[in-house]
Amino acid sequence: MTEEKKIVEVTVTNDGGEQVPVGIMNTNQALSLPQEMDVSVSHPDREAGADEFIGRDELRLLTEPWIEPVGFRFPAPISEEPADRLVEAKAAARNVLEEIIASANEVGWATREIVVALIEAVNLLNDAASADPDPADDPDVSDAVQEQIGHEEQFD
Repeated sequence: MTEEKKIVEVTVTNDGGEQVPVGIMNTNQALSLPQEMDVSVSHPDREAGADEFIGRDELRLLTEPWIEPVGFRFPAPISEEPADRLVEAKAAARNVLEEIIASANEVGWATREIVVALIEAVNLLNDAASADPDPADDPDVSDAVQEQIGHEEQFD
């Protein structure tokens, strides 16, 4: 099975302090650019053109291989009523979050660290869902890359 590589927009800061677009590449390519280059990349979890750029260190943290899916299962809803489903979802989310926090505590993370990290992660997911409520309808990344080829990027 091949690993999905996220595509990012890459800029470098020139000697005058100006951000200069370099091109579009996957996260591994962006991380392998020379250390001497002051590299910024579009956030890999955001839609292209979102103008949210991060540095090499933050990108490395987001893409490190040690970050693996935790594997907690979320239960299926029982009710069809929206109000009841919300109550069920809250209870299920709390149970799963308590398991995640306990698991993190077991390996040395402080509860407050994990709670803050979870809140920030949920906010990022909420922003992404607001921007693209149905990502299954999006074109393949390979289609988006093909659309960019020949449009004056530095690295076609």
